[in-house]
Amino acid sequence: MAGSHILMTKFPIFFIAVGMVSNSILAKEFTGFGYDVDSYIQTAAKRYQISEAMLRGLVKMEDGWLKKLSPTGATGVGQFTVSTWNWLAGMEEGRALGMTRITMENQGTLADPRRNKRINTLAIGALARWHIMRFKELGIRVTDENLYMAHNIGLEGLHRALLGKSTKEDIRNMRLNGMKGWMTVSDFLSYQKERYNTHKFEANFMQTAQKLPSSTKKMKWVEPITTTQTNPKTKLQSLPETAMITNISSQIKWIEPTGIMVWVEPKN
Repeated sequence: MAGSHILMTKFPIFFIAVGMVSNSILAKEFTGFGYDVDSYIQTAAKRYQISEAMLRGLVKMEDGWLKKLSPTGATGVGQFTVSTWNWLAGMEEGRALGMTRITMENQGTLADPRRNKRINTLAIGALARWHIMRFKELGIRVTDENLYMAHNIGLEGLHRALLGKSTKEDIRNMRLNGMKGWMTVSDFLSYQKERYNTHKFEANFMQTAQKLPSSTKKMKWVEPITTTQTNPKTKLQSLPETAMITNISSQIKWIEPTGIMVWVEPKN
């Protein structure tokens, strides 16, 4: 029973550590966009044959479903600027979606067409499909990260950035979208893509690479043994496997986990 007591007294320490890690990871837990936006994202993904996971990450990163207004004046689920919205609204596909132009009279008011969550979300899909077609012409790899960056800083801005030919206007646009003073264009692209991926993982309720358990360390199995001693001079002997199982299982009590399980990396 002494072994059993030691085992149980260690459990509270272990669960306290797990709780601390869990609280840190889940400090800003994402619970979803709401039924309406979720359904619009699914519709957009099917209509334009694009990744729903990519769209969810983009919407989460842009943070527009909560009526955010960005420093660039962009608003709505897809955080569209006036110029991008009006350009898309003038295209055949935009008109098919029911997009209408933003004017001086309706901009920023309740009548601003970007406030329509359904049309705004479908417009994200329409723009992403157009970007995919243009990527192929410009030699840009079609990835979730590049699709987000084209949405974030514009297709031409992304293309120039990848070629190392960003203009002053491109840099200004990047700064409005989170570029730090010490960053190069390459730094900013990497920074934004990493942020996007974090939001994509969260929006799709997946673990990020940083949260996944490490499997790179070599592990060596050590066979447990139980010993008996008849007198001080008797050598230690291994019990048969069935005896070991009976002996060990009688001393261990299973505790059913009640919440999220978090991997704690063992220390050497």
